[in-house]
Amino acid sequence: MFRYLKAAFWAAPEVAGLGRLPVNLLLLAGFAILGFGHPGFWLLGMALEGSYLYALTSSARFQKVVDAQGRQLGESAAERQRQVLVSKLEPDARGQLEKLMIQCARVLQIESEAQTEETILAGNREALRKLAWLYLKALVARQNLRALGNGEPELRRQIEILRCEAQADRLSRSLRESKAATLRILEKRLANTERREQTLAEIESGLTRIQAQVDLAVDNAGMRGDSGMNFVNIELVSQLLDDSIYGESGDSIAALERRFGGESH
Repeated sequence: MFRYLKAAFWAAPEVAGLGRLPVNLLLLAGFAILGFGHPGFWLLGMALEGSYLYALTSSARFQKVVDAQGRQLGESAAERQRQVLVSKLEPDARGQLEKLMIQCARVLQIESEAQTEETILAGNREALRKLAWLYLKALVARQNLRALGNGEPELRRQIEILRCEAQADRLSRSLRESKAATLRILEKRLANTERREQTLAEIESGLTRIQAQVDLAVDNAGMRGDSGMNFVNIELVSQLLDDSIYGESGDSIAALERRFGGESH
């Protein structure tokens, strides 16, 4: 209720030739000035203000307008944050995303021109939005993993050397234990590197599948004005993408997940 009260108090309707004016504040200021001449205007102003605020905040229509404005502001902020993620992508990745977005827009354009039923169009718009968000997340994850570098050949070389040294008879017990401990650390790093390469391969496959799905949607829409997106499982690579895989962008992606990856509101 407080947000409705706040919106009513600061309401600034559009006035022809004058733009938006905070009418409520201007009237309050007028009664405040008149009150210095006669205190009765202060009481009258307070009574009128109370009636105005009660009537407006109790209006279902006004509440819907305030709710819609709140959603619009939230969507604008989310879109700006999404654009920040896009700006951090390397040029090739941004090009991939741009191509996918153009194809998604093409699907919706074809369906709209074919006068596709609104419920189907809305469902396909939501499915494409989620696909584009999943694609962006995959691009961010891929870039972060690539930035870690590929040290597998060097790790294998170091492991082989340590294994040979650890078997030498001339080593003292303490030195042998030290080398064995180092070897275990390197083997764990190698296992992490191998998982990284496997995850990269899976992400690349997921990106290709998403692009192919959108291309198919364009083809289907062009042939019959119906992309069929509502019948597609769009959770293609999301199971691969836990929060830790995004690096410094993890917090932003987690904050945007409900807006772009969840149900629309």
